[in-house]
Amino acid sequence: MMCRDVVAATTDAEEGALKGWRRLSYRFHLGICPFCRAHAAQVETTVSTLRALPKDAPSDDSRERAIAAFRNRKRDV
Repeated sequence: MMCRDVVAATTDAEEGALKGWRRLSYRFHLGICPFCRAHAAQVETTVSTLRALPKDAPSDDSRERAIAAFRNRKRDV
């Protein structure tokens, strides 16, 4: 695999969908390429962070407070 192939396969790898030689080639490439390892780590961090988010939508009050805090922050900058 080349770097572009690893980048394209990273989501499949994260989902456990890589099998056989493709999985072996992917893991071998990660072993020798620090740039693709960094990319795979970023994807893994993103996925785990998204999975940790609450499933429920915020209340109207929470949303309004967040918007107000953001607007106030922009004025202070």
